[in-house]
Formats: sequence, C-alpha cells, structure tokens
Amino acid sequence: MADRAFMYCPLCRDGGSPTIELMRDNVDFFCLMGHKLPHARMLALNPDMIKTEIRFKPGPNDVKVEVWVNREVYGKTQDALGERWHPTIASLIRCCMAGEPVIIDGQQAAELRKLGIRNGQEMLATAKLNVDLSSQNEDLVAKVNEWENRFKDALQGV
Repeated sequence: MADRAFMYCPLCRDGGSPTIELMRDNVDFFCLMGHKLPHARMLALNPDMIKTEIRFKPGPNDVKVEVWVNREVYGKTQDALGERWHPTIASLIRCCMAGEPVIIDGQQAAELRKLGIRNGQEMLATAKLNVDLSSQNEDLVAKVNEWENRFKDALQGV
C-alpha cells in the first residue's frame, strides 16, 4: 500500500517536471514517472516539500484585525497551533464574550493533566464530584458526632 509523501520527485524536477508527486511505501519513494529509490537516497536529493493549503476560511461576518502581542509568544503560538491558529484565537475571543472565562496557565494545566483532567468538561465533572463528596463527608461527620454523643451519654448513664 502506498501513501503520499507530500514531496515532489527531485528526479522529475531535474528533468523539467517539478510538480510530480512522490509516493512512499515501507521501503521506497517512487513517482508515477517510474523513478524509485530507497527513502534515504531520495531524501539525499533534497526533494521539494508540497506546501499545505490553508484550511481556515473566515466566516461572512468575520473581520481581520490587528493586535499587539509579544513577538516570541506570537511565534510560539503559531508554531504550536499551525493551521488551528486563527480558529483558536477566534474561539478564545468568543469565550471571553460569552461570559466569564476561566483561564488556566501552563503550570496549572500540567498539574491537572497529572491528575487525569484533560479538558473543561472533565474539570467541571471533577468540581461537581468534589462538592458532592464534601457534602457526603459533612453528613458522615455529623453522624459520627451524633453516635459519639450517644455513646458518651450511654457511658455516663452506666
């Protein structure tokens, strides 16, 4: 079974056809023009990468805006999010406008992941469970206190 390599064949490029796509299998890269080489040898010829197209399409009511942001933060964010950068920023703005968002920084998010919490839905479920368990704990403490008082009264009556 062959898969796309997302590169153009460098042998075809050198022969004047720069847009013939490479395919790959477990052993070789090959193109439909008959060129076939092992992965390492084909990569040594520096094949050109096929540029991916931008998938984000602004909605009919979307506007492009200019914002000020730290250059390093902007670069890291673009690297981390790639094609999801625009929809992620738009989503964050919508969240801020929909109510009062809860912002979790990197350290807090890492600690939540260690506890097995991966998203807002799991965070909310955990908080609800904590409230329920706290209520159950208060009820149990009240019952223990009640039984302690009964035993105390019973021992004093003996």
